[in-house]
Amino acid sequence: MGQRRTLTAIAGFAAAALVLAGCSGTPESDEAAPQEESGPVTLEFWAWGSNVDKRVAEWNEANPDIQVNISAPAGGVDMPVKVLAAVRAGEGPDMVQAEYTQMPTYVSAGVVADVESIRGELEDAFAENVLDTVTFDDTIFGIPQDLGPALFVYRTDLFTELGVEPAETWDDFRALAEQVRAMPGDHYLANFSSLDADLFMGLALQNGAQWWEFADDEWQVNIDDEASAEVLEYWQGLVEDDLVSTYLTSSPEYIEAVASGKILGQIAGAWAPGPLLNQYPDTVGLWTAAQIPQWESGELRTFARGGSANIVLADSEHYDASVKFLSWLNASDEGAEGLVAINKFTGAKHGQEIDRPAPDLIPEDDTYWPSAVESASGLVNVQWGPNTQVAFTALSDALGAAIEAGEWAKVLPTVQSTVEDDLG
Repeated sequence: MGQRRTLTAIAGFAAAALVLAGCSGTPESDEAAPQEESGPVTLEFWAWGSNVDKRVAEWNEANPDIQVNISAPAGGVDMPVKVLAAVRAGEGPDMVQAEYTQMPTYVSAGVVADVESIRGELEDAFAENVLDTVTFDDTIFGIPQDLGPALFVYRTDLFTELGVEPAETWDDFRALAEQVRAMPGDHYLANFSSLDADLFMGLALQNGAQWWEFADDEWQVNIDDEASAEVLEYWQGLVEDDLVSTYLTSSPEYIEAVASGKILGQIAGAWAPGPLLNQYPDTVGLWTAAQIPQWESGELRTFARGGSANIVLADSEHYDASVKFLSWLNASDEGAEGLVAINKFTGAKHGQEIDRPAPDLIPEDDTYWPSAVESASGLVNVQWGPNTQVAFTALSDALGAAIEAGEWAKVLPTVQSTVEDDLG
């Protein structure tokens, strides 16, 4: 049997994480691990990713002795709750799709088996900064699947009409926002929504912030720091000077503003063309992407908006079979090519490097995917915390109060305090 253990050393949050699912303890680690069964097995895989079932079907056809049953009992913030409750009841699946932001929750709760048994294979398949997102205490606990490296996605027709170019630095971005507001048409360069807490955190990371750190067997929180304050002050200035709109993401007002061209661009993950095509089918051919602005000219520092990994649960009776399947799905050349075929931007280097058709939103644009690959090369390292969702919720509330009532000075101290109190 391959190596398997859980990281119960990150115990400061373990009890709280299991309380999330009505639990009060953690699974036992290696010594009591169930033995692999011989003969054909069926693996249970909980995953919400679109079209991954097609890849599962291909695997099942070629591997009669290891069949995979994929289902989506939950998604988003509900998935960890569902998984931890199932583990408590002894009914957990073998494998789970986990957002990178959720990885510390699973690891801290002690429900994840490591994948050190294939470390060499993973180090060959993934860039170091990508593998770091699933590594805790120098131990790899997940296999990256997809990424959302940030890009500034914008309307080329409107930029051409206004005679402007994307900004290379954040100073340039403000100057461009002022220029756009001064032109006819009541345009905004971009939108700043209180609901996009992950975007604000990404912008802070780009500027050198690190909101969580695990050291000396405990979590440290550093949200109210100088780097984050600089980013907050920057966007406060844009909002107060009416240089960016502040519609709530996905609100009717926001959707109409994008559809009409009032909002010219957005900072989004590489996945953006799919949702934009679904939401605005009349804008096919009218978009492209540039790198997000930088704090220092000439240095590419970016972050990911979204992305997920696959993990093996510690209670799985089919560890080796699960690792074999997930390695094929995400780390092999065949798997990476298959993920590209179902429109994923892969964590694996091979998937990023192969030629792929331009997005349906911009069918003549052969620069989009190379821009996404370039962005991925500049991803900053990030240590997500075990209560990332708590931080996101607190940040959304605080930013909403700042936009509506000008309470900008309270944003970071409030979020810092909320996250620390939640960690106990």
